Amino acid sequence: MNSKNKQEPGFSALRRRAEKRLKSAQLKQPDGPPSYFELQHLVHELEIHKIELEMQHEELLQSRAEAEKGLERYTQLYDIVPLGYLTLSRNGTIVEVNLPGAKLLGMERSLLHGDRFGRFIVDEDLPVFNSLLDRVFSNRSPWYCEVRLFGDQPSSQVFEPPVFRNPGMGNYRTVRIEAVLSSNGKECRIVVSEITGQKQTEETGGSGELQKQELSGSSKAGNSDDFNHQLLDKVIHSRIRFAVLSYLNSTDQAGFVEIREKIKATDGNLSIHMKMLESARYVSFKKGFHARRPQTMYRITPEGRDAFNRYTRIISELISERNPAF
Repeated sequence: MNSKNKQEPGFSALRRRAEKRLKSAQLKQPDGPPSYFELQHLVHELEIHKIELEMQHEELLQSRAEAEKGLERYTQLYDIVPLGYLTLSRNGTIVEVNLPGAKLLGMERSLLHGDRFGRFIVDEDLPVFNSLLDRVFSNRSPWYCEVRLFGDQPSSQVFEPPVFRNPGMGNYRTVRIEAVLSSNGKECRIVVSEITGQKQTEETGGSGELQKQELSGSSKAGNSDDFNHQLLDKVIHSRIRFAVLSYLNSTDQAGFVEIREKIKATDGNLSIHMKMLESARYVSFKKGFHARRPQTMYRITPEGRDAFNRYTRIISELISERNPAF
């Protein structure tokens, strides 16, 4: 009541000022009714204003139609990509998910909204996933991890053929999660891909045997392994990572911005791929300052140079041995 009484004098003063201004405006108007020409001018102005409103309405309808078409295209692309796209809140709650992501988790998309993504991860790997969220939201930098999901969900039909299922691994499926913070800083967007087949190959020693074949050069024309995709280094076999190593292989060192401009990549994409190359020990980095600004300089490591040369050699052999025209 006291606050209301304090406000009333202010409102009363404002009303008195408004009434005074209205009275002043009325005094300035000429006495008597408006003339014929003044009425004609008023009608003319009203007609123009009406046409302007109609044109604005048409433009709004056209903008709305274009926005709906853009939304439809985005929705189609969001749902037909062969990877799981999800938007998570700070505590890992699912905000959005596309159809492949719902199939990966083995639930209807409508039932996943508001659910926790961590509920689908095996207990032993939950700390890894939580660490990913902490890093992305705290450091505001892209990151990735590999975790196992519960159950033998229908996703195996979407991402990997059933032949890759390993009974020795139980019903767990291994997935790779790549995360980046959204522009509003309140959510993160993740890409989830199943890598169960790859992990099975690594655990059964297949990758080691294939690496021996690469190093010994045992792959020859007529050998059944000539076109074996496992011979290709999966770390390098990516457009962005291959472009990065190609450029670093031709120069002593390069900064992040220089690499980004050379290979035509975005900051977010390049950051994720540079982290992958660092984890594989194919590149090394050193932080410093240039013109009083922080700068990260990258170099290709001896291990990365060997892997790059081996990768290009295998590609060349695959092309030249079976395609004499090259």
